[in-house]
Amino acid sequence: MYKIILSFNKKLWIKSRYIGIALYFALFLMHFCNMRKYLQQITLLLIISIVVIGTEQTVAQNYHEVIPKTESYGIDYKNNLIVWNVDLTDFASLSSNKDVQVQFNEGQKFIFSLKELSYQERLQTKNAETQFRIYITQLPIIKITIDTIKDDPKTISKFSFADRDTIINASPGIEYRGNISLKFPKKTYDLEFWEDDQEESVDLQFGDMRNDDDWVLDGLYNEPLRLRSFLANTLWLSIHQSHYLDQEKDAKSGVDLLFTEVFLNENYIGIYALMEQVDRKLLQLKKYNKKKIKGELFKASSYNGAPSYKAAPKYKNIFPHWAGYEIEYPYKNYKAQWKNIYKFTRFVVKSKDSVFKKKVSKKFNLDNAIDYFLFVNLLRATDNLGKNFYVARYDKKTPYFNIPWDLDGVLGTIQDGKRISTTDDILSNGLFDRLMKTNPDNFRRRLKERWSNLRRQQLSNDNLFEMIQEQYDYFFDNKVYEREQMVWLSGISLQDHFDYMTTWLLNRLQYLDKYFDTL
Repeated sequence: MYKIILSFNKKLWIKSRYIGIALYFALFLMHFCNMRKYLQQITLLLIISIVVIGTEQTVAQNYHEVIPKTESYGIDYKNNLIVWNVDLTDFASLSSNKDVQVQFNEGQKFIFSLKELSYQERLQTKNAETQFRIYITQLPIIKITIDTIKDDPKTISKFSFADRDTIINASPGIEYRGNISLKFPKKTYDLEFWEDDQEESVDLQFGDMRNDDDWVLDGLYNEPLRLRSFLANTLWLSIHQSHYLDQEKDAKSGVDLLFTEVFLNENYIGIYALMEQVDRKLLQLKKYNKKKIKGELFKASSYNGAPSYKAAPKYKNIFPHWAGYEIEYPYKNYKAQWKNIYKFTRFVVKSKDSVFKKKVSKKFNLDNAIDYFLFVNLLRATDNLGKNFYVARYDKKTPYFNIPWDLDGVLGTIQDGKRISTTDDILSNGLFDRLMKTNPDNFRRRLKERWSNLRRQQLSNDNLFEMIQEQYDYFFDNKVYEREQMVWLSGISLQDHFDYMTTWLLNRLQYLDKYFDTL
């Protein structure tokens, strides 16, 4: 990620060597040309030159010179801000008696005390004419250079990712992403990584996440503390696993994400979450084969009845959308496959109670239904029962299941970031209403027991509040919030947002404990 020069200054050494050789030959020639009367002056000049060069060499050795790779830092000249990703443990072996000179680029050199290098403090420069606010971060740095970003189509860009010793340079196509988020000043982006010819996609891996070509760079603007989506997705992955893991060991039940700090066209634009996409590869669904439908994936994208199990209108396979769903897989030769999801939705909406109770467990995975119901109600995710989730199935004749998505309007806020303090209600839709009413396979008892078990483990007060406190403290202590608020000011204090969310969650847990105890 950077180069440390410790032994000597090469340019000064070369300079002193050549001057010394030149003076030596001058003395030699003067001796044989009967110019001995000038020897004393020349000798004095030689001594002075050596002393000056030696002094310059000594000064040069008074600091450790560090030259970071350009991908590892971003410079925002508008805000006089520099953010640098580096592992400070790499400096542990250096002498603390010397300062550190960091050369970020031509003409941008800064000298710091080695003892002052920290993730928790802004660096104090000793020699800069322009006073930059300089921070060292543990979060990856993403730098994007692009002419114009549109809602559609994607535009080619230059992209770099730096996380300690990991450097990635690529050329993704980028476009804006979202509906409500398009109105936010801090945008969310959809990235697809391409080969140079833009005809073939290329898979990349970031951190411990999967290897893929499609990624989301989420601006988190409607999350006051920038941590709700991270907590929610992390929590889901901790409580739920795919029911077919014995067949597909790499199958994930939801998306993972990684916090980053982003520069767009040399402007710092703050904290972002680099997120995986929900697709066939993430879930390891069976591939469409020889015109036979196996794995299926549908995105609940609008409130048109089918995702909330309120309606099951007729469909036409010539369209990639139906009754609130968008088809994600399979979509072959510009033809959708709506038959199976239509039949299941109609079954939920129209079947008699006795038929529903007898057959629903073969059509929808009830363990997934239980976890999703508890998860949505814990977070009070008001926008995730009629849209903002996926419905999938692993193979033909296997049950459907849900995958959460777009988990920003949670924990006391809604999708635009507005506070909604309600804690004493239960969220549901047509499918969950019928499961609660007909109670197939002791659904209500299993729901109650699952809540009780989770409350002793992943959903315990200790675990939940520790997750929140740990992430909040990390952002606060490492000056991430300080940098974020330089470019995205808020009229409400961080502590106020934190107190609101934790108080809301405590009240929500108390209500849900009473509700599930009565089932």
